[in-house]
Amino acid sequence: MEKPSLDEQQIEEIDILVSEAMAFNKELKFKLFKEGVAEDLIGTVQYLNYEQHKLHVKDHHDQTVYITMNDIIGVAYND
Repeated sequence: MEKPSLDEQQIEEIDILVSEAMAFNKELKFKLFKEGVAEDLIGTVQYLNYEQHKLHVKDHHDQTVYITMNDIIGVAYND
C-alpha cells in the first residue's frame, strides 16, 4: 500500500488542529502511515519538537508515543 499524499491545505488543517488541541488539552485521533500500513492512535499532544519533526503524544495507557510528522496522514478531534 502506498502512502497517501497530503496537499498543502490538508497539512495546514493538521497544523491548526494540533495547535488547538495542544492549547486546550483536547484529545486527537491520528491516522498514521508506517511501513505500508495505516494505523490509528488516540491521545493528547504534550510537545511539538520542530527540530526533529516529531509530536510527543500521551496515549490512553499514559505512555508517551513519538510520532514523526511525516507519518501523519490524518487528524481529527476524538469526541
